[in-house]
Amino acid sequence: MKRHTLTILLFAAATNFSCGQTIQEIFKSLPSEYSLELTVEAKDSLMQYGTYTFPGGDSIETVQCDYHTEKDFIEIVLSFTTGQRAFAVIQLKKFQKIDGSIVVVYAKYGGLPAAFDQHSLLTFDYVDDSLKRNEHLGLPETIETSEFLKEDLPDSVEADKITFNTSYDVNPLEANSIEYLIDPQTSQFDDWIKTNRFSFRWNGETFEKMKE
Repeated sequence: MKRHTLTILLFAAATNFSCGQTIQEIFKSLPSEYSLELTVEAKDSLMQYGTYTFPGGDSIETVQCDYHTEKDFIEIVLSFTTGQRAFAVIQLKKFQKIDGSIVVVYAKYGGLPAAFDQHSLLTFDYVDDSLKRNEHLGLPETIETSEFLKEDLPDSVEADKITFNTSYDVNPLEANSIEYLIDPQTSQFDDWIKTNRFSFRWNGETFEKMKE
């Protein structure tokens, strides 16, 4: 009976350790420079209530965050409650290596609804309850807009004059993948677009670029 009880306790301890590596715990360990300068207390409030209003706001400018989560994924949307249209989106996604260790993908994009851009996509190892940058997991920080365009552009079309909204999706419908996205600001460039997304799939060790 004692041996059976000990087995149950050991299993429970292992389960609790595994559960401690949730995406919420990872988010709490994310340095403030990557998480909109949110304190640990602010993160707790955001996760508990689904929204957090930054202190010090007034009728001219007040900023808030909205929180959304799914399995191994968190999205934070920064916006104004006072009418300004600028926004920022932070996404965090947890992946597991074959050896059981944890990898985290962080992405941020934002701007205005009609003009937003990729800011950065970073990869981390999650070790000893902290995040450590790992730049060798196969994901570029950004993808140049020229990569989304066809190669045989006519002379009248200058690639550097074509503007797009650019963003990331670290939790797309395709499981275990990351997407870099463009959205043309007008339809006039549709004929020159080669693809509107680049996908990278996690193989348990690194991210591999998928064929277009």
